[in-house]
Amino acid sequence: MPRSHPPERRAPVVPPRADSLLSTYRAVLAVPGAPALAVASLVSKWPISMFPVSVLLLVSPDYSYAGGGAVVAAMLFANAASSPARGRLAGRYGAGRVLWTCLAGYLCGLGGIAVATACAAPLATVVAAALVMGVFFPPASILLRSYWTAIDRRSGRSSANALESALMDLTLITGPVLASSLSVSVAPVLPLGAVAALMTLAVGLLTRLPAATSGSARAAPPVAGPARVPPHTSRSPLLALLTAQFLFCAALAGTEAALPVYAQRQQAAAYSGWFLAGLSAGSITGALFLGRFSGRSTGRLPVLLGVLGLGMCGIGAAMQLGPVAVALVCPPAGLVVGSVFTEFFGLLGLMTPRGADHEIQGWANAMTTVGFAVGSLGGASLTGSLGASALVLCAPVAVCVSACLTAWSVGRWKRGRADGR
Repeated sequence: MPRSHPPERRAPVVPPRADSLLSTYRAVLAVPGAPALAVASLVSKWPISMFPVSVLLLVSPDYSYAGGGAVVAAMLFANAASSPARGRLAGRYGAGRVLWTCLAGYLCGLGGIAVATACAAPLATVVAAALVMGVFFPPASILLRSYWTAIDRRSGRSSANALESALMDLTLITGPVLASSLSVSVAPVLPLGAVAALMTLAVGLLTRLPAATSGSARAAPPVAGPARVPPHTSRSPLLALLTAQFLFCAALAGTEAALPVYAQRQQAAAYSGWFLAGLSAGSITGALFLGRFSGRSTGRLPVLLGVLGLGMCGIGAAMQLGPVAVALVCPPAGLVVGSVFTEFFGLLGLMTPRGADHEIQGWANAMTTVGFAVGSLGGASLTGSLGASALVLCAPVAVCVSACLTAWSVGRWKRGRADGR
C-alpha cells in the first residue's frame, strides 16, 4: 500500500512584531546620518515653538495683544502659503541652495520685527516683516519629514516619524518656557536673537548632511523592508488626506486654545501649563510606543482619530468637574496625538508619486500650519463666546469628519492602485 503523506501544513501568519522600545529607536538612529539629523530636527523646532511667545511678549506692550497675534498669524499664513513652493524648489534644485537662500530672507524678516518694534514703527511694518519671515521660512521640517518617511517606507514601520513627532512635542514643552524666561529675566528682544541663532545652526547642520539635502528623499540609506508599491496617479486621495490633516490640526489647536482660557476662568491660571504639558507628555509616550510595532496598517489612522475624539470628549466632561480632573485627563487624552501625526505623514509617503516627496511634504506642512492657525483663532473666539467645554465638545466633530475623510482616502487609493496594476 502506498504510504500516505501527512497533509501539507501552511506557515502560520506572523503578526506584526514589536521590538523593545530601546532597540526600535536604536535601529532608527543606526541609519547613517540619522543621529545628526535628529539633532538638527530638535534644533530646528525650538525656533518654531519659541516664536509665538517671543513675539507676544515683545510686541504687545507697545501695540496690543491683538497686534502681537496679527504678527504671529502673518508669519504662519505666509509660511503655509509658500511651503509647497519651497518644497518643490528643494526637490528641483537641491535643498542646500534653497536652505541658505531662505535663511537669509528669514533672518531679514526676523530682524525687521525686532528693529521695527524698537523704533515704534507702525504695526503694518511689523506685520510686513513677519510676512517676509514666513515666506522665506527654511524648509527644514519638509526635508526632515521626507527623510524620516523614506526610512519608514523601507523599514515597514513608523518609528522614524514617531521619533520626529516626539521631538516636536518635546520642543513644544520646552520652547515657550525658554522664550518666556529669556524675555522676562533678560530682555524682550533676546528670544528673537535665540531664534535666529538656533535656525542658523539648524540650517548649518542640515546642509552638512547629504542625505537631508539631496533632491529626493529616496537618497536615504536603504533599510531592510518591503519594497514600495507605485501609487495610483489620482490626486483625489491625497487632497482628501490633506484636508483630513487640516481638520485634525484645527481641532487639536482649538482644544489647546480652550484649555488656558478655561484655567483663567476657573481662577486657576497656573494649571494652563500643566494642561498643555500633559497633552504633550501623553503624545510623546503614545507616539514612541506605537512606533515600536513592525508592519503598516492603512486602516489604523481612522481608528486613532476616533480614539482622539473620545479623549477630547473626556476633556470636555472633566471641565465640568474642575481643573484637577482636567489635569488628570489630559495625558491619556493626548496619548494618540503624536501617533496621528506619525500616521498622517506615513500615509502621505505611501500615496506620494515618485519624485514629489518634498512638494507633498510642503503641502502637508502648509495644512498643519494653517490648521493650527485657524484652530487657535477659532478656538479662542468660540471659547470666549460659548465657553471652553463647548469648544472642546465641538472639536470631536472635526476629528470625526477627519476620520471619515481618511477612511475614504485610503479606500479610494487602494482601489486606484489595484486598477493601475
